[in-house]
Amino acid sequence: MQLSSKKGFTLVEALIASGVMAIGLLAVITGIYLQTTLLNKTREQTTATLTAQGEIENIRGMTFSDILALTSFNETNAPGLTYLHYGSGFGKGDISVDSAGFTIDPNIRRVSVTVTWNSINGKTLTKTMSTLVTKNGINKQ
Repeated sequence: MQLSSKKGFTLVEALIASGVMAIGLLAVITGIYLQTTLLNKTREQTTATLTAQGEIENIRGMTFSDILALTSFNETNAPGLTYLHYGSGFGKGDISVDSAGFTIDPNIRRVSVTVTWNSINGKTLTKTMSTLVTKNGINKQ
């Protein structure tokens, strides 16, 4: 009996190779999707953090009496809110000035800045940052 000298793949070998390639391709596509999702979340969090920090810096430059009247901010004075707008217009900024129960000194206030936005995945997320302000300003006795 003489064996055939033809070389090549059998149908079974070709199907197995196709299956292995399909699994590998699926893993690559899943990795790209997860990377993109993480990148979007990180971009949103970074934008919200920088927006809140920028608003805190604006507040630190205000007079004490002006700070007590603050309640919110918008994309006009915080441009970062413009980039947090998936399906809901713009992000939203709130400011709260804590005076009751925080300290007995009426010349110190805690100011909290909250940025709220709808994430790319549809969830409503918030980022809050706080700082202390004094009537006399920073590093003044």
